Amino acid sequence: MEVKNNNQNIYFANLDLLRFIAAFMVVIAHAYEGWCGWWGFPGFMSQNEDHKTLTAFGGYLNNTIKNGGFGVDVFFLISGFLITYILLVEKNSTGKIDIKKFFIRRGFRIWPLYFLLVAIAPFIVSWLQKPSPDYLSTALFYNNFHSMWTQAWEYPFAHFWSICVEEHFYLVWPFLVAFIPNKYLLNTFWTVLIISVFARFGFNYSGKGFYYLYLHTLSRMDVLAIGAIGAYMYFNKTLRFTIPKYVRLLLYTLFVVIYASEAYNMYDGAFLACFRKYFYVGIVAIGMLNFLLNPDPLISFTKKNIFHYLGKISFGVYMYSNILIPIIIEKIIVQYNMVNMYFYFLLNIILTIIISVISYELFEKQFLKLKTRFEVVKTSR
Repeated sequence: MEVKNNNQNIYFANLDLLRFIAAFMVVIAHAYEGWCGWWGFPGFMSQNEDHKTLTAFGGYLNNTIKNGGFGVDVFFLISGFLITYILLVEKNSTGKIDIKKFFIRRGFRIWPLYFLLVAIAPFIVSWLQKPSPDYLSTALFYNNFHSMWTQAWEYPFAHFWSICVEEHFYLVWPFLVAFIPNKYLLNTFWTVLIISVFARFGFNYSGKGFYYLYLHTLSRMDVLAIGAIGAYMYFNKTLRFTIPKYVRLLLYTLFVVIYASEAYNMYDGAFLACFRKYFYVGIVAIGMLNFLLNPDPLISFTKKNIFHYLGKISFGVYMYSNILIPIIIEKIIVQYNMVNMYFYFLLNIILTIIISVISYELFEKQFLKLKTRFEVVKTSR
């Protein structure tokens, strides 16, 4: 079992690996879309020299890479699990939830880097001669609704929508866990999931379209609730992981095949809008539980390695990578005529990691140290 809970010190080591995978799924997807926006599909994926038509192989690879945005759902799943589990341990240990300390802890974890990037955004936008984004919606954490209403992505805050959804989750979740009796919590989490399904059904039925289905907080709250359901069952020891290895292998193989065959964020029709995502999320949830609960997982990293560290800095990786893409393209690739796809991807990954490490070690860590002063339940994260 990967959880260490001695003297209330909680750490799920393998979740760092999942964070790493999720972060770099998003990094590669965003970098790929940036390249295609400027130069079309890569040559080895294209039928013609105009780089606009995909080969059969290119179509599968295109789906696989662009579906990397699914990494955001993996983050939501992890967040729902961890936040809920820590709150349940705190409630069980002290008889209550210190909501004030919860908000302070979350603030120290998210706000320093978030508002640092908001503060430097005007300089980046001016340097790149981009249109000025809406700062108020980002500063007040309704960026996802602003993008939904305008139906546009604004650089450099396009990917901040997911942080806003997380913040909305934080505003609600500690109150649910604190004030709803434990015996009703599981039904409460299921209710949140069902509300999310009905919200997406309503958006689809009324013709609201992609942005509402993708960005609205209610549209995304279900995956956080699924993580919370797993945490509740794990905390109450009602969850066992006994799926045979061959079944897990079959599920993972099926996931890869379907993942490469269709666009994950395609919402044509009620089924795709409301239910299709649960196939993907369900298999990832099984993989996460396999890491945490199964005494014989297919893959496990019992000793810390570089991937655990990359998981720890994954928040920075997610936040910086998308901002770097136009800088790399316009100020390096185009300006110095270095149009090489492999160089572009390598540079994006290396710069993202270097900047994220510097940010984590010299900036974010200082606030994480302050965060520990407000911990009721000790965590190693």
